[in-house]
Amino acid sequence: MSATGITPGADLGTGVPTGTERGSDPLSRRKLLIGLTVAGTVALSELYVPRRSVPRLTDASFDRLFPHKLGPWRYLSESGLVLPPEDQLSRTLYEQLLTRNYSKAVSGGEVGPVMMVLAYSSVQEGRLQVHRPEVCYPAAGFSILENVAAEVRINDDFVIPCRFLTADRGARREYILYWTRVGGSMPIRWFDQRLEMAKANLQGFIPDGLLARVSVIGNDREQGLNILSDFVRDMVATAGRAGRTMLIGPH
Repeated sequence: MSATGITPGADLGTGVPTGTERGSDPLSRRKLLIGLTVAGTVALSELYVPRRSVPRLTDASFDRLFPHKLGPWRYLSESGLVLPPEDQLSRTLYEQLLTRNYSKAVSGGEVGPVMMVLAYSSVQEGRLQVHRPEVCYPAAGFSILENVAAEVRINDDFVIPCRFLTADRGARREYILYWTRVGGSMPIRWFDQRLEMAKANLQGFIPDGLLARVSVIGNDREQGLNILSDFVRDMVATAGRAGRTMLIGPH
């Protein structure tokens, strides 16, 4: 206390110690830390921007991956398939969309046609959702009577995880088998697809993605499932290395 009764270093108006006596302002330190964190995040984001993992394919290159003859199955046409409405099929949603009908000769007639849809993007960003049967079949007037997990065994070491659906529109009942591939993984649920994409992005790349769908018209569920499973096995076996990788990844 000085002779004047005023403590050196005190605020004359309040008697509260000045900034010099109480040290640096905590708010300023907090702002500095926030600024450094933001700057670090920006730097890391620039360093780890996900890159394309596969080159873009032309329509012709994609088409050549899948022969018109798949084992005993022969190509028929491209018509008669259930697809999303035209306004949802713009090129912003996919890079390639391959649609075909196949059948195979058996004693006493033919099996099929099996209808195949392959929707592909070399940069998978979740935009193939529109091609899921749960979306496009109801949009075409079908009711989904069944939607269950299924598997197609390719060999002793690998099965394709699929969904099997029964769709009905009065005079037409269709059995549908489909799967998705995101990079080297084969998630079925939309949530798992998003999770695989997020994992890939954290590793620094953007995966490609495929939705493969095959279907057949009929009235016998087990027969429909067997026909579709046989077709998928023949397709994977006949497509060649590049086609097989496109369908099921490096398995």
